[in-house]
Amino acid sequence: MTAGHPTWLVTGASSGLGKSVALEALKAGYKVIGTTRDVNRAETTCPEFSARGGIWIGLDPAQSDSYEQFAKCSQEHNVDVLVNNAGYAFIGGVEDTRESEVRDQMEVNFYGPLRAARACLSVMRAKGSGHIILISSGAGFIARPGRGTYSASKFAIEAIHESLSHEVKSLGIKVLIVEPGAFRTPFSSRILTPTQYTTGFSEGYKGTAVEHMVAGSRGITSLPDSVKGDPDKAAQAIVKATITGYDYLRLPLGRDCVVALEDKIGQLRRDLDGTRLIAMATDVD
Repeated sequence: MTAGHPTWLVTGASSGLGKSVALEALKAGYKVIGTTRDVNRAETTCPEFSARGGIWIGLDPAQSDSYEQFAKCSQEHNVDVLVNNAGYAFIGGVEDTRESEVRDQMEVNFYGPLRAARACLSVMRAKGSGHIILISSGAGFIARPGRGTYSASKFAIEAIHESLSHEVKSLGIKVLIVEPGAFRTPFSSRILTPTQYTTGFSEGYKGTAVEHMVAGSRGITSLPDSVKGDPDKAAQAIVKATITGYDYLRLPLGRDCVVALEDKIGQLRRDLDGTRLIAMATDVD
């Protein structure tokens, strides 16, 4: 890492977990570059970022030229830590979702973080150090009804980061996949659903798990008491990991995410136990 004051680049730093991470990194004494699609709005909604020395950059990771912008930023500011945070959730049944909506989701949640990571790697390789941190989700390891498109984007970008972790291990660069559960951020208020249906689902899925998921995701104006995640505590855990070190690839955050991960591991174990003999019998005699 850069001697003295390591530099953090945080995408989507104007709200939610990205905002908390950016402010926590500033608190730790780091130089922080925050990306946002609207700098003027970010300065209004998060004035403390600039007041504490943070630097805003107007950058949309979903735009095709963002790779060049990320590369320029990484070189000019000698970035040590990239936090891939910018993203949104699309909730809708597989049959109800247009291909264009899937592509839009992948553009933001998959191609955006991929562009940022690729652009920052050359600077980190030259220094022989650095951190690539992906803010993923519990949806990155479990796909619930109505969340196929969102989970697909998270599964895919987690795969890229997992592969990358092996590729750069010998180069002094570390990769961390953060998987938060439900946290008290505005994230849920920005969920998108299939535009071709006023309810977000077609008549054929009325009364199904798809309706339940979509209906529960639309028009959220206040967080239910069941949402326990504290974004500031999450940010502290992430920043602390880069300081004290870590020997794990995935960092689940929140009790609900731990429960979901344990359930997923149990599902995989049941599938393996139920198919082991079938699998072992398919080799050439």
